[in-house]
Amino acid sequence: MTRFSVGRIQELAGQLIVAQEAERERIARELHDNVGQQLAGLSLALSGLRRRIAQHDQAVLEASLTTLQQQTMGLADTVGRLAHELHPGELRQIGLVEALKIRCDEFQQNHGVEVTFGAAEDLMPIAPDVALCLFRAAQEALRNVAKHARARRTQVVLSHGTGQRTLTIADDGQGFDVAHARQESEGLGLLIMEERARLLHGSVQVESDAGRGTTVRISIPTATI
Repeated sequence: MTRFSVGRIQELAGQLIVAQEAERERIARELHDNVGQQLAGLSLALSGLRRRIAQHDQAVLEASLTTLQQQTMGLADTVGRLAHELHPGELRQIGLVEALKIRCDEFQQNHGVEVTFGAAEDLMPIAPDVALCLFRAAQEALRNVAKHARARRTQVVLSHGTGQRTLTIADDGQGFDVAHARQESEGLGLLIMEERARLLHGSVQVESDAGRGTTVRISIPTATI
């Protein structure tokens, strides 16, 4: 192993550790700011419900129970979304195409960005490791759209060409400096995406210009499937 490759591995390991810690921080912040607040709200609602039970006011009691039920359902949705982000179990149940459709619909509802999804009709079955790689790439690319792009529209397309499967995510946002992003912490998501693809002998291409949007293209050879 050459000195360069050892240095590269050490650099990559350090970057992945930073990325892992950043993801843990994001989940912790989500749990604290969202789940924690909802649990506090449920606690207050239960305290109020206890007082209303003592008052024997049926109408007020029913209204309180309805509110409590809605808050509980909201909390369940939040926890389910976090679990989904950590491990998308539906990939094995419904397949990559349907899982991507669901993710695109959720993204559009949560962020107000119009998302168009398309998939080739004659796609062959996709192996679990390939499906997970492409799904995670879509998650990361859409997360970047929400966080940085200021886009109005995004297109997600799953296709196949000569000897490969390709997932393309394109937005009409403000674009960014790709070379600069690779050198900064904001490029860690892209780095992880590239490493996932590399493990499957695939590649990631990113095209972006200021004011002209961003296109991310992940290609995995069918020979690895």
